[in-house]
Amino acid sequence: MEYLTKGIVSKEDLKNTYIGLGDDAAVVIRNNMAIVKTVDVFTPIVDDPYIQGKIAACNSTSDVYAMGVLDITGVLVIMGIPETLPAAISKKMLMGFQDFCREDNTSIIGGHTIVNPWPLMGGAVIGVGTKEDILTRGGAKEGDRILLTKPLGTQSAMALSRVEPEYSDLLDMEKSEREKIINKAIELMTLSNKKGLLALRKLEEEVGKKIAHAMTDITGFGILGHGNEVAKESNVDIEIHSLPVIKGSDYLASLFGHPLLEGYGAETAGGLFISIEREYVEDMIDMLHKYGCYGFEVGRVKSGIGKAYLSKNLKILKV
Repeated sequence: MEYLTKGIVSKEDLKNTYIGLGDDAAVVIRNNMAIVKTVDVFTPIVDDPYIQGKIAACNSTSDVYAMGVLDITGVLVIMGIPETLPAAISKKMLMGFQDFCREDNTSIIGGHTIVNPWPLMGGAVIGVGTKEDILTRGGAKEGDRILLTKPLGTQSAMALSRVEPEYSDLLDMEKSEREKIINKAIELMTLSNKKGLLALRKLEEEVGKKIAHAMTDITGFGILGHGNEVAKESNVDIEIHSLPVIKGSDYLASLFGHPLLEGYGAETAGGLFISIEREYVEDMIDMLHKYGCYGFEVGRVKSGIGKAYLSKNLKILKV
C-alpha cells in the first residue's frame, strides 16, 4: 500500500495522523485517545465456512492487537458472495466471524456485501486505547530478545489440506499425521492475538513498567519479512536463531517449495513478534502460557543497519 500511494498521499495529507502508511494499522490521536484502524480481506483457505469465518475474524483483528490496543469497538464485515453460493454458507461464515468477535468481547456492527465471482471475507476494524498503549514496528533496542506467540507453518499445512486423495500416498505421511498438522494450523489461525497482548499487559502491570519496545504480527511476508520491517524501522539488526514450526510442516514446505525454513513462509493470522527487554523473557513466556498462548524466544536484537537474518546455527523447533 505504501508503495502504491507514493505521490498520491502526501505528508501534508497525513499531518493529523499519528501513524499512517507503513505500520500494521493507522492511528489517529484525539484528546489522548488512540483510534486504531485497519482493514483486511481474503479468500477462503478451508472448506468449512464456519471455521473460515473464525479465521477471517482472527486475521482482521490481529493488526489492532499488534499495535498494542486491546479494545476493539466493532467490526464492519466485508463479504464477496458468488451468485451461486447458497445463503446458508454465507450465514455460516458470518456465524464463525461473530463467534470469534464475541469471544474477544466485540461484535459485527455493520458491513458491506458485493456479488463476486469467488467468496471474500474480512473486515474493517476499529480499536481504541491511549497514546501510551501504542507499540509500533520501530523501537526495538539493542539487547532486546524477540518472542513469537505462535509457531509457523500454516501455509504448508493448508497446502496439505488441498492435496487430492489420489495423491496422498505420495506424501509418505499417515492420515492421522496429516490430520494433526491441519488441525494444528486451524487451531493457530483461530487463536486470538488478544491473548498474547493481555499476557504482555499483565506482566507489565506486575513489574510496573513497559517492557516491550516494538511489535508486529507475522503474516504474508514470513518471520524474516516482518522481522526486516522491525529491524529497518528500529535501525537495528535482528538475528533469528530459532524457527518454531508445526511438526511436519518443515517436511511439507520442502515438498511444496515453500520458503518456511528460509524465514519467508507465508502465515495466515500468525503470532505476535515482540521485541522485549532481555530480563523479562522467561517471565513473559510463562505469562503467555497462563493466557493459553504459545511462547518462544526466537531471536535477539543487535546493533546494525536495519536487517533481519537467520543465524548460522538456526534451530528448528517442532511443535
